[in-house]
Amino acid sequence: MVPFQKITEACKTTGLSQYFLRQGCKDGTIPHIKIGGVYYINVQALVEQLGKKEQSD
Repeated sequence: MVPFQKITEACKTTGLSQYFLRQGCKDGTIPHIKIGGVYYINVQALVEQLGKKEQSD
């Protein structure tokens, strides 16, 4: 798996919506970098983060 993916690619990998991922990038809850106005999501870190949240619920 590629560590960083654009939002559209990350949607296909994770099954999450573009809106959810974009909002998470904007509010800082999703691990990402921004280059030239394009968000690149750290998919591996996101999946780990979601797994930890699921275990705590």
